[in-house]
Amino acid sequence: MEFRVDPDTWFVFSILFISGLGLFIVGFITIPYILRKKQIERLKFKFERKSDRYEIVEQKISRRKGNQLEKNNLKLKSDLKVSLKEIVKNKGHNPEVLTFYSDFEKVYPNFTSTLQKVIPSITSNELKLCALLRMNLSAKEVSDILNITPESVNKARYRLRKKIGLQAKDDLDIFLLNISNSNS
Repeated sequence: MEFRVDPDTWFVFSILFISGLGLFIVGFITIPYILRKKQIERLKFKFERKSDRYEIVEQKISRRKGNQLEKNNLKLKSDLKVSLKEIVKNKGHNPEVLTFYSDFEKVYPNFTSTLQKVIPSITSNELKLCALLRMNLSAKEVSDILNITPESVNKARYRLRKKIGLQAKDDLDIFLLNISNSNS
């Protein structure tokens, strides 16, 4: 029994074997590539989803902090008004005057520094006057707190207007409100 292979059959068999081997090699390379590509896309999607969630949580936290700061600021402002009424009622003979100024600094943190930038030669008494004027107090109320006459308050206001360089048509109270609003 002699085994003979026809050259045409051998050629076809060789072509099929080489084609199968080529398909196997191509499949061996492309299938993992496609799977890795899909895995990378899934990871990108998960990352984007997590980053979106993170941004949402960050926004919620910042909103909560903002709301808390607003509540604290409103509480400080109401406490400031209450202590101011107490000081006016006691005609400035109260140790709460010092706490009023520290509370004022908490509510309007950059008020004095901005005033000192605008008016480098401002005195501490003029700073106190500006703080009280910022709270929309009348000359009588300011005079009771500072233990001076209402005429002295008006003179101090006039000197302060000159030092700032305000014109006759400009209002000192509006100037002080604008300073505190630009810092809030």
